[in-house]
Amino acid sequence: MFDLFIKNGVVYTDAGFRKLNIGVKGEKIAALVSADQIFEAGKTIDAEGMHVFPGFIDPHVHLRDPGYTYKEDYYTGSCAFAHSGFTMVCPQPNLDPVPLTLETYEQQIECGHERSILDFNPPACPIGDDPDAVDQMSEYGAAWFKFFQKVAPYPYDTSAGTVDSYRIYNAFKKVAKTGKYCSIHPFDQYFYEAAIDNCNKAGLPLLMGNVRPNTYTEEEMTSAAYQLSYLAKKTGMKWYALHCWHSDYIDLVRMLKGQGEPIIASFEYMPSVNASEYIWSKELEKDIFCSHDAKPNVPKMWEAVRDGTIDWVASDHAPHNPHKDYDDTNYRFSAGYALGDYFGHILISHANEGDYSYEKLVEITSVNFAKKMGFYPRKGSNLLDTDADFTIADMNEVWNISKDDVVYTKTQTIPFMGRKLQGRAKYTVLRGRVIMENGVVDCEPGYGRFVKPGE
Repeated sequence: MFDLFIKNGVVYTDAGFRKLNIGVKGEKIAALVSADQIFEAGKTIDAEGMHVFPGFIDPHVHLRDPGYTYKEDYYTGSCAFAHSGFTMVCPQPNLDPVPLTLETYEQQIECGHERSILDFNPPACPIGDDPDAVDQMSEYGAAWFKFFQKVAPYPYDTSAGTVDSYRIYNAFKKVAKTGKYCSIHPFDQYFYEAAIDNCNKAGLPLLMGNVRPNTYTEEEMTSAAYQLSYLAKKTGMKWYALHCWHSDYIDLVRMLKGQGEPIIASFEYMPSVNASEYIWSKELEKDIFCSHDAKPNVPKMWEAVRDGTIDWVASDHAPHNPHKDYDDTNYRFSAGYALGDYFGHILISHANEGDYSYEKLVEITSVNFAKKMGFYPRKGSNLLDTDADFTIADMNEVWNISKDDVVYTKTQTIPFMGRKLQGRAKYTVLRGRVIMENGVVDCEPGYGRFVKPGE
């Protein structure tokens, strides 16, 4: 007898999608059998007409915990991601305190142990003053490192950011010794300041809607990326190219991969793909203006996903408190919005819209990340004796995002109002436990675990 039995689903395997039944004992996949073999179980899911993917993983989320939990925390944020099919997340380090030392990194892990319902592994920040911290955090279990090449209002005003090239160079040398990747938010401070200056020269008020569309331009991000690529090559560090959504930046990554450089790349959905100008606040019952960054080349981004230049697509879930954090009269106020409740569904819909195949969907949501960061096959596979993590999706359901939707983010905000989607995550299974079923998340805080590479 199994603890969980999933029948009649179209299951992802290394040999492609096959109609199989899955038996789970405890936290592990115990059997993959033909669809005509039925077994008793404590719980059975009839996945007829559905696809069974390895559990989705989001490598780039902001859960604001510790330090900014009035915006989001491990519990509300992980519930939001479970809601759209995710089983693991990687919260970013622009926190209070920033995880610059083993002590502060452990503090972040403890917040996850107390509150997360999903498995997690946060990147540590390598630009602190402690000469031993990078090695210590790596040995403790940090899968990779992250910092911001930017200093600006929150979320860029923490000690997770620097524009000091020499400091970046030395951080790269430390990370290189660990053999792990480092992701850097690429940014040229002078371009950012010029966007503000140009508004002043044009006589435009410094509103978010006037400043933001002139930041994160192709020249700004690509010039920074060229510098980072040089420093990575010079130090022998494995570079994780982040926010790779402009044409010239994509071309740089494609060139470096062609040269055999140890580079991985992602683009982040929230600020780049048809970003919401407005989000709906369920509590305030009104639209909130978010503006947007400089528009990227979206068709080229999807081309880069299809040809493997982009290894995965992350959400950049960036929740802010609608009562405190949005103000178009002040360009220094927070930008970004919560995406976790919808991101899995959106990625499924893009596959149905023809932007990539179902096989590529699996690669960009689990397999590539798990392999590159050392979690495979425990994560990112449907192999026997691995974690029973599944995203079970109805690929045919057509629906529209609505202000009446239930969301789990603490912000209680909804992006992409009215957007039509095809496909929906119906079940989220983490280590054999169904934590989301038909849109209802049911899991206590603390079920999630800090997952270490190589375990």
